[in-house]
Amino acid sequence: MLSEKLAAPAQSGKPKSEYEYHIQKYYPRAALKMHLRDGYLSLIVSVALWIVALAFLVVAFWRANRRLDEKRVPLMATLTAMFFAVQMVNYPIIGGTTAHLLGGPVLAITLGPFAALIAMTILLTIQLPLGDGGILSFGANVFNMGIVGTFIPFAIFAAVWKLAPSRSGMIAGGFLGGFLGDLCAAITAGLELGFSSTFPYGPVIALLAMALNHSVIGVVEGVATVMILLALLRMRPDLLPVQPEARFAAHELPAPTKEVA
Repeated sequence: MLSEKLAAPAQSGKPKSEYEYHIQKYYPRAALKMHLRDGYLSLIVSVALWIVALAFLVVAFWRANRRLDEKRVPLMATLTAMFFAVQMVNYPIIGGTTAHLLGGPVLAITLGPFAALIAMTILLTIQLPLGDGGILSFGANVFNMGIVGTFIPFAIFAAVWKLAPSRSGMIAGGFLGGFLGDLCAAITAGLELGFSSTFPYGPVIALLAMALNHSVIGVVEGVATVMILLALLRMRPDLLPVQPEARFAAHELPAPTKEVA
């Protein structure tokens, strides 16, 4: 199996093919790790995504300092710790990459996308000493999971809630946001891998592998997002729905009504 080959120690001697060269150099035990690791992406892709991630983080910390209220800080810490554990459950798919739940959608819906970006960045930083991810690929992981994986589900939830500000609208928006947010994050990762000369597969194979696997995981992400939203609705309805923080969301989400209770 591919995962077994990737998990096996690199063999000594001259590689017999370009594929074997990449496997020996970059992925000797990668199948057991999460996220994109150093060596997966070409240098230009890694640097470009670092710049984008830093730009978003500067804005995120500025907005959080002004808008993140005290009652959401404990929720932020709780959800971050929970999804740290959840992301430990993953399985290998292609070229040493793995598939797993993100947690970004529920963070974005409950905290707002910028606070969710900070939470995901903290989560990724904690995972670095454990060998998950890498320094060069850190910007890509933040971009995929902290930006794409939070802003897209937040925008979807906001759009659905605007059309149906009710319990059913919350459920539909939460599921669609979780599913599509996870899928879009996987698609961006697949494109980054496919267009990197250091990865042993082309764009089509990388994109299909990431998208197909995360289509299944996206369903689980959507269900998990809905379950957490319903739990908060039952126990802490004052935390739902979150006020949008992104400029593209022109209107605030309506306050919960008696229909939601």
